[in-house]
Amino acid sequence: MSYIEIVPEAEATGELADLYRRFGNGDGTVDNVLKVHSLNPPSLEAHCALYAQSMHRPGPVSRAEREMVGVAVSRANGCGYCLEHHAVGLERLLPEDRRSVAGALKRGDASGLSAREAAMVAYSEKLTREPASMSRGDVEALRAAGLSDREILDVCQAAAYFAYANRIVLGLGASLGEGEGGTGQWPAEG
Repeated sequence: MSYIEIVPEAEATGELADLYRRFGNGDGTVDNVLKVHSLNPPSLEAHCALYAQSMHRPGPVSRAEREMVGVAVSRANGCGYCLEHHAVGLERLLPEDRRSVAGALKRGDASGLSAREAAMVAYSEKLTREPASMSRGDVEALRAAGLSDREILDVCQAAAYFAYANRIVLGLGASLGEGEGGTGQWPAEG
């Protein structure tokens, strides 16, 4: 489940129990990527705030496009937990005639993506693998694919969130729990 101690749902009290209720699944379980924060509840709350901002807040980049970024970054980082979790989520968000794109992207095949989606994925993969080599040209490639500066900011933020989440998962050994694998839910507000 993880390399460090975690507090199971049934043993959570006080602030942690409240956060588990707020950010947990409808059946009372909490995904392991979140439970690894259980020894430091403010860390759990901060993780969920960053996730909500990067992946769920309204903006010009669609939820499916953000999940594409998440799948690409997680694949580049070798994070099987997030790769599986978000590929399933991407499949659910895509229209039926495009659902195969999720599995293809999970395997590293971007051939089914639109030019806009492919540009987002290429940018996110480069940012993940070679962050110090990013240049104005990388942003110009996104503009050439039709993205506004706000959209570019949102793509960068989604990619950066997954760099963080992948390292939490990989660094602490979080593994997919029973029933995990669907797209994350919108965390409840305060």
